[in-house]
Amino acid sequence: MGNNRLEKATSRGLKSLQNQVTEAALEVQKNIGPGFSPHDYCQALAYEFQLRDIPFEREKNVKLSYKGNVAGHYKLDFVVRERMILTILSVDEISDSDKSKMRNFLRALNIKLGMMLNFSRGKVEIKAVYN
Repeated sequence: MGNNRLEKATSRGLKSLQNQVTEAALEVQKNIGPGFSPHDYCQALAYEFQLRDIPFEREKNVKLSYKGNVAGHYKLDFVVRERMILTILSVDEISDSDKSKMRNFLRALNIKLGMMLNFSRGKVEIKAVYN
């Protein structure tokens, strides 16, 4: 029974975090609009996270391990509150390949929630991916 309560609390916490990130992304989109590079949106979002006291790591380096050896090095746009991977895009649309890649990062890092924010349109496209 205690385990079920923990799962519900974790789920509520992730939903709250997802809402906070979504609100920050909408604020960035409202203020700078579409058409800029992912780097520009990362800069703006990092500042918005600071204003909202949302803890994050930017450009976090991670290693892909394969049977005890390093198979690759990757840089994640954001890890938010050590509980969410956040990827910033500026593409026509978020692809199935983007979603698969996010799922793989979530599994590799044992993180439950990933979000992809696509700023290329007039309205930010937001996709949540769960592990």
